[in-house]
Amino acid sequence: MRVGVIGAGASGLPAIKCCIEEGLDVVCYEKTSEVGGLWNYRPGVRNVGATVMESTVVKTSKEMMAYSDFPPPENWPNFMHHTKVKQYLQLYAEKFNLLEKIQFNTQVNMVTRDINDKYHVKLDSGKVEVFDKLMICTGHHAEPYHPQLNDVHKFKGKIMYAQEYHNTKGFEGKDVFLLGIGNSALDIAVDLAKIAKSVTISTRRGTWIFNRVSMYGMPYDTIYQTRYYDWLMDAIPWTVANDFMEHRLNQRLDHEVYGLKPKHRLFQQHPTVNDALANLICSGYITVTEDIDTFTPNSVIVKNGREFPCDIFITCTGYTFGFPFIDKDILDIQNHEVPLYKYVFPVDNSSISVIGLIQPIGSIAPISEIQCRWSVKVFTDQITLPSKANMVKDIEKKKKIMKRRYFDSLKHTVQVDYIKYMDEIADLIGCRPNIRKYLLSNPSFAVQLIMGPNFPYAYRLEGPNSWAEARKAIEEASERIKRPLKNRQCQTKKHKYSSTKVRI
Repeated sequence: MRVGVIGAGASGLPAIKCCIEEGLDVVCYEKTSEVGGLWNYRPGVRNVGATVMESTVVKTSKEMMAYSDFPPPENWPNFMHHTKVKQYLQLYAEKFNLLEKIQFNTQVNMVTRDINDKYHVKLDSGKVEVFDKLMICTGHHAEPYHPQLNDVHKFKGKIMYAQEYHNTKGFEGKDVFLLGIGNSALDIAVDLAKIAKSVTISTRRGTWIFNRVSMYGMPYDTIYQTRYYDWLMDAIPWTVANDFMEHRLNQRLDHEVYGLKPKHRLFQQHPTVNDALANLICSGYITVTEDIDTFTPNSVIVKNGREFPCDIFITCTGYTFGFPFIDKDILDIQNHEVPLYKYVFPVDNSSISVIGLIQPIGSIAPISEIQCRWSVKVFTDQITLPSKANMVKDIEKKKKIMKRRYFDSLKHTVQVDYIKYMDEIADLIGCRPNIRKYLLSNPSFAVQLIMGPNFPYAYRLEGPNSWAEARKAIEEASERIKRPLKNRQCQTKKHKYSSTKVRI
């Protein structure tokens, strides 16, 4: 069986690995010269898709974004600069001999299917390759969404999209105005705050802000991405869950005082993560204001009538996704709707899978990996998909749940909850951690699986393609998190009056 993989980023690499593990003949096409996809920083290079900024630091911690059988080096920082993420992907590719399966600097121009259900992949060289199965691993950060803006034609300054921003060069002393308040907008605003003349963020809805560092200085996702917390959020009323978490976030940053508080509740929106915003607003480097009303040749006027000078206008309103290189008879996505079973398989075709087309509350890499594990099991007939009717029913059910929970937004059409989705796919594979078993055989480890972070390694404890080192990786993860933090041995000494209670 011959399998084609399109894209050698964080989704494409595990696709290659899973195919190799099943003994499949796999070829991957990557249009750039390196692995990494989004994490391959390419300033000034056009027509290669989205890329990170020069200053980008990942928003999920290293242990939570790792592949399930490849922990990052213990001395690496918990929140890695994009160069470290790229290096991690490179090390993964080298460790599992994936590079020999990748054809670099090769773009796929068109994919069609013949009457024998074979895929014809036309490359930019003009060559056509034929495959039995396909894995689409190009992600969803593709084309920027273009909002409709009143009188924008009047504006004579520079207009650009977040995707085009790479570093601070050329922004020195400029009045910069950003539309949107997602992760990209805040990253750019923080990057420019101390070199631009002014930085203004316009938001229609507002947002809730998480910090990377949470209680006791630990990465926030290791605190909140636990089975215990997941069960607790399901057990208590939705309003109580929102009240609890909003209160926690407001303890660090009063969202109403800072003009950030949205009308919607916390869990109705994909979270925004930023550590520096509050300090920069408080010190006058960044202004957050209303939605845009209109433009003048050199300024932006917002809904409350206030006018902001503007030299450079940046839209940070997210991305649209699609697959223009795939024949619509094979895969057709309209209006940002994804008619894919479990966000992976078309309901009438189990020979093609889409990997990484999700927006998790959590990291994409482990989800992409488990999607790949499931896909190759389906390709090799080790797992059979349900009937088309049942798959359609599942898609509609998920759509209704997401629509009921989240406000209407492009990114929420592919929103998933990390633990629930991982468990869902793991159940199909047979690799979900059996906590009941550990409660009987090793209670302390079972407690760790429940109360501790839901590390990706848990999905290698048992089942197909299990990993003998998985339990060790879980048990040692806490020390790997602390290792890069503590570079000085504290000399602890109990003072004479240290136990005296003082009321202030």
